[in-house]
Amino acid sequence: MSRRLILCALATLLLACSPPPSDPPAPVVHDLEYFLRRLRTLDHLPRMEHTHTAMASTWDRTGGNDDGLDFKRIEGDHNILLDVDGPGCIHRIHTGLLGEPVQGARIQIVLDQHETALVDMPVETLFAQPPFSDLTTGHTLPGTHFPIPFARHARVQLVNTDAVKHWGVVWQITYTRYPDDTDLRSLHLPLADAEQRELSRVIRAWTRSTPDNAAGETPPASEAQTLQRTLALAPGQSGQIDLGGCGVIHELRVGTTPATVNVLGRTRLRFFWDHAPDPSVDVPLGAFFGHGDVGHAPRALHDSLLMGLGATAAYSRFPMPFDDGASLVVDNGSDVPLEVRLRLELQPCLELDPDVGRFHATWHHTAAATQDAPHVGPMQIPAHRMLRQQGQGKYVGARLQLVWPLWPDWWGEGDLLIWTDEQDWPPSYHGTGTEEYFNSGWTMFERSAISGFVTVRPGPVSLYSFQLNDAFQFRDNIDILLETVGSYGGQLVVPALHPVWRTTALWYGVPARDAGSDP
Repeated sequence: MSRRLILCALATLLLACSPPPSDPPAPVVHDLEYFLRRLRTLDHLPRMEHTHTAMASTWDRTGGNDDGLDFKRIEGDHNILLDVDGPGCIHRIHTGLLGEPVQGARIQIVLDQHETALVDMPVETLFAQPPFSDLTTGHTLPGTHFPIPFARHARVQLVNTDAVKHWGVVWQITYTRYPDDTDLRSLHLPLADAEQRELSRVIRAWTRSTPDNAAGETPPASEAQTLQRTLALAPGQSGQIDLGGCGVIHELRVGTTPATVNVLGRTRLRFFWDHAPDPSVDVPLGAFFGHGDVGHAPRALHDSLLMGLGATAAYSRFPMPFDDGASLVVDNGSDVPLEVRLRLELQPCLELDPDVGRFHATWHHTAAATQDAPHVGPMQIPAHRMLRQQGQGKYVGARLQLVWPLWPDWWGEGDLLIWTDEQDWPPSYHGTGTEEYFNSGWTMFERSAISGFVTVRPGPVSLYSFQLNDAFQFRDNIDILLETVGSYGGQLVVPALHPVWRTTALWYGVPARDAGSDP
């Protein structure tokens, strides 16, 4: 066994006395302001919630790749895209194309079975008119992320009275259902002044890719502290930062010298919470931040609300709570000496609520379309497993990396499949193609506050997508698979060359447990 030098930098967080008893908090009102606030703040992410997120989409039920036109319920002039009981909230409506494909089609959104639709307008108008046009993630996949809460029922339908019906191609509607006793208020239009102000704050936060944590769910217990450490690691050595007591890491910045592909791919981050024996974060540095194949190349530099890459360091703003200490370990598995610069923005706390999860990052890398790969659906499509966990948790996003030097061959036709507390086929979340999960379309990718790319083909591909309101809560289990399917020639390349899909799944769990990453 190689010699390992452990460099410890100890930062002790002093604990105060327990706070005096207080009245139980008032029930949270789930109204439009609530859902908008959660699009600009991050402190709600670790909290376990009794919700279920799902998708209604045009995925191909035969198991093939005709994911644009498999409408599930057409009744005369009406094409019902979503028909679901509340309480709930629609978080995302996307379609593939505007113009001629939706000629003559109107979209209606009917809440709580009212006789009059809340929204009734041409499809193109919905995505071009405030407030729906205020929260978008680009132009390659027309859509909106404006929340549409509904107390009792929601129905989204297309209406076309033309003799030849144009319904568009590729529809996705992501929504979450809440417990029956949730105090949830349905959307009303036009927006009230307070709602418009909250929307403006979200727009500013998304434009700047900077969270606006003012008036978040959890008031700060004390002022944040900044901890900076530099670890000098020889090949095979490890460095460690130990934190005592209770706290939350609100921001983590990491830079290395050198920042080569060799170093980023072979330097491992392993984070332990609450003296757990196994790491909850266990992932190569370059996979965690998505820059492992390109380093800090100018074309890879980007910002988002939750993670980003600068010229000398990368950052994560996912809250990382711990109740009884934390250990942040960096392993230098490369063959060169390494300097690692870490900066942590910490907030001490008295104690964490029982429903606050611990941050996890699970890394998997598998050759695509092998006999050993999972196979799903009627046509037994090969897939890459991104995450499979037992127990309670919340999935909040992912990174995807692969090397694809071919052009114009396309690798990303595979659908994302998510089972939460369920086993049967199909899962309640069935996508229509890889790029749509990253809020993009037609083999192209765009950058936004919550999704985008580090690099795109030809060459290394590195993508990210994060969930805020639409996080996937699970009480007992979760299973996430990504089909490994190509097109435009890629359908031949994938099974012939077996390129490697690499994913980092980001999630919270109670209690802290082993990330379950690949070596």
